[in-house]
Order: sequence, then C-alpha cells, then structure tokens
Amino acid sequence: MVFPNAFLRLFYWIVVLCSTVTFAQQNQALPTSNATAPTSVFFSRPELTPPILNVTISDSNSSGHAPGYVFIAPYQALQSGPYIYDKQGNLIWDGWGASGPSNAHNFHVCNWQGQPHLCFSSENQLLGYGRGQAVILDSNYKTIQSVQIGAGQTQADMHEFQLTDNGTALMTAYDLLPWDLSAQGITSGIGYITSGVFQEINVTSGEVLFSWSSIDHVPISSSYVKPNSTDTSGNGLSVATPYDYFHINAIDKSTTTGNYLVSSRHTSTLYYISSSDGSIIWRLTSSSLSNFTLTNFNFSFQHDGRLISENSTHITLSIFDNASDGYNQTSSYSSGKFIAIDLLAGTATLTSSVSFPDSIVEGGLLVGSQGNTQLLSNSNIFNGWGPYAWATEHDSSGTHVVWAANFAQGVTMNYRAFSFDGWNSTPADSPAMWAYAKTADGSYPLYVYVSWNGATEVASWSFYGSMVAPNKAGYPNTVGDTAQVVLLGSVDKTGFETMFESPEMYPYVLAQAVDGKGTALRNSTWIQAFVPSEALTGACGNTSCNAAMQ
Repeated sequence: MVFPNAFLRLFYWIVVLCSTVTFAQQNQALPTSNATAPTSVFFSRPELTPPILNVTISDSNSSGHAPGYVFIAPYQALQSGPYIYDKQGNLIWDGWGASGPSNAHNFHVCNWQGQPHLCFSSENQLLGYGRGQAVILDSNYKTIQSVQIGAGQTQADMHEFQLTDNGTALMTAYDLLPWDLSAQGITSGIGYITSGVFQEINVTSGEVLFSWSSIDHVPISSSYVKPNSTDTSGNGLSVATPYDYFHINAIDKSTTTGNYLVSSRHTSTLYYISSSDGSIIWRLTSSSLSNFTLTNFNFSFQHDGRLISENSTHITLSIFDNASDGYNQTSSYSSGKFIAIDLLAGTATLTSSVSFPDSIVEGGLLVGSQGNTQLLSNSNIFNGWGPYAWATEHDSSGTHVVWAANFAQGVTMNYRAFSFDGWNSTPADSPAMWAYAKTADGSYPLYVYVSWNGATEVASWSFYGSMVAPNKAGYPNTVGDTAQVVLLGSVDKTGFETMFESPEMYPYVLAQAVDGKGTALRNSTWIQAFVPSEALTGACGNTSCNAAMQ
C-alpha cells in the first residue's frame, strides 16, 4: 500500500536486531534494516512486518510466467516464517508465528488426504542442520498434523519433508554418533559424526516404514569435506560440533519402482537406494565412483535432487547444482540442471540448464548453500537461490527469464522457493480493520483500512457505517433498536490491505469481503473509528497520524 506519511514508514523501518541462528552458526546477533530487508506495514495488522517481494522481471503473457503463488520461508529476517505472495508481489498470507519460535523451511503446497495443504519443517537450527518436526496446515492455516522421526532416531531435520502419493512422509535426520576419527587425524579421544538418515513414515500412526542411514552404506572416506574445513563441516571433537561427512539434503521416491533418490552435499553424489534392503543401486557423481559417464557436464555440492520421469531404460532427474560449498568450487556459477540417464548405455547427459539471470547479476550467482529447482506444470523452471534471497522463473526452454523477485539482501536467507497454482483459502478467521477520521464532526473524510490474512477469493470490499454502537458483530439490517446500517460504498480489493475513503463520517464501521461472483464471504467485526484528541491532532494528517518518535 502507499503510506500516507513518511514518519509512519520510518517508525516501522527503524533498524532492528534479529537474534537468530544461521545454517552455519548459532547464537549470532544479525542486524537487518530497511535497506537490507525492506518490510511492509499495514494499518489493519500493525503487528505484521512481512518482507517486501520486489518483482524485477514479470512476463504474464501466455508464454510467460506460470499462474499461481510464490511460497517462501525467509529466516534471519525481521519476522522469519512462511509467506505466500502473488507474482505481482502482493502479500497473500503472513505466516509469522505459524512455526512457533523456530524457523520454517521447505514451505510448499502438499497433497494430504486428497486436498491441498501446506507443509513445512519447523526447526531449531544447529551447525548446518536442524532439530524439530514437520507440520501440515489446512486451508484455514491451522495445524492439523505434526510428524516426527521415529525408530529411536533424533528429531527431524529441516532439509526434507515431502508427502508421497501414498500418504506417507519422507523426512531427513542427522544422527549423532560417537566415532573413531583417527583416520581423519583425531586421536586425542573419541570423535563424533552425524550420519545422514532418511525415513518414510506413516503420517497418522507415526510408524516407520523404511529407514536408511548413510554410515551403513557410505564410508567416511567418500566425503570431499574434511573436519573443520568449512562452516558446516564440524570439527568432530564434541557433540556440539560433530563431523558432518555426508550432509543429506534431499529425498525423493520413485513412483515407478518405489526406490529412493538421496542427495548428499558433502560427497557431491546422488544415490539411488533400494526400497527392499537399502543397498545402493547406483551413484551419480562427477568422480570415478559414478556408475554413469557424465558426457557433457559435471556438478558438485548439489541440492534438491528430484526424479522427473523413469522407465526400465531411462531416468530423467533434476538437481540444483551449487558448484560450490563456499570454500571450493567447480564452476563460476550455480545452476538448475536436468539430466537424462541411459541405464543401458551407462551415460548421463545434461539436457538443459538454467542459471541466475545475467541481466540482474552478470555472470550469474555462485550459491554456496541451499537452493532448489522446480519443474512447473507448464514446463517452466522455478528456482530458489538460497542465501541470496531471490526466486526466478524461466520458460520451458530455459533461455528466457519470465519472472524474478528478491525479498532481502545480506543476512536473510531462504532454503527453498516454490511456485504453485491452485491454492485457495477462505480462512476461518475474520477480516481485520482499522478506521480513522481526523475529526468527529464530519469535516474530514473517514478512511478505512481492511485486510484478511490468507484469503484468496476476495474480489472487492463493501463498507457499512452506523451512528450508534452496534450490539453484535456481523451485518444485520438494523443495529440495536434505532440505528440504521448504511452502505458507505464498495471498492475492488487492492493488494493485501485495501483503503476505502468515505466522505461521510460514521463512528462505527464494518467491512464485508465479497468474491468475484458477488457472494458475501465474511464480515469483519464492528469497530469504532479512531479520532485523535485535540492534543494529538497536530501530529495527524487527513488519512492517519504520525507515529510517535523516540
């Protein structure tokens, strides 16, 4: 929305300190400001300060960006949490607080019991991994299910939470183990490692249907990351700093064979795991350990391995090729890659690749952690850029950028970003509203500000006024015994918060949400318009008052 005065904007955008936790480091005080992490402010919901989604490229033609919303979960932000935006940059849902005091990661639309839901991991972050649980929200943004790792393992990690077509969940965990690390030069005593674990879990019962641990199948010598060599490697000397030799970061399940695709950042390898006994059927890596010859590409430190298609002779998959862990690199830029594996010929061929728009950053971005590549239903390619708080969309050819947006710079990060069409919500909560008039005598207009957090079906707002305090919420024909409810007017919805100007002053107002067919959806409660006292009037304008300055 457009702010009526600069002082109010400045008040909410004063520099703040976010004490939070990074993927790499705990308990570090991280400064954010309006310069590095600009936020929105709303009269109707003043407690919310969501990141501004700054859309820099938008092509909405038939061959342009896909329809739908953008799903992100920035952390190390002023208000870390899950958020939904439209592709014009308008906030749809502010989920700050939905993950409790923890960070939210991997926020996406998931299918649960035949209906679209929202899924994410709610995590306390440690040294490159997390401890927490997975959460499923319904279309009212209410938590209906939480999912935990089982079989005596530690809490769930943030890297993966995905629901399968069979209603099970795929989840990761980092299992802390005492270990002999003398081969890694640690001989002063017993060391500690984390083993990359994934499980398939019955969501409702919590039964563990399949469990796999990297240390049972992948030796520590396979790692390209040595103890105490990166910000997430750990030194292996204590339970607080275990050596993360594997760093599991993605799981996918084949709908054809039932086998699993596992991505390991620190071995720079994709593993295809048997669902019957957990054995490694094949490896895809740029080293000599690969079961396939990479004909025209390489990759390293990848994230987000996904199975696209599969039959008895060929597999197509995608990865986000980081090409760097922040300390070592195999390319000057990161990219989303699509790879065709010929199981008979033993070859892997790059079929397409997308990188960060050169028009924004010449030469692309080299992303040392996080990131994802999503193939959309119209064959467009959507990418999240991890520690660089950007999301981009390319057309199906991978050559034309049809959408790009950022929401912070500096310390704010976002593990994965997604685009989904078909998310619809009429929340159980009521619309929120704030009304203002400079004086009570009607010599100035009445301004009403209304929003409905998470609502997707609102096309317009109707506003009603009353001269007498109502005795109940809702929209009756009359209020009390004598006061007649007056329709003040209607306006189209504009962004998250809509402003309405009434030339007539009514001390009590109500807003009604209306859909595109003219059907009333939900009413706000009746509120009393704010009118400043005589002492405050000098600090107020026609549409609002200045914020008090310290």
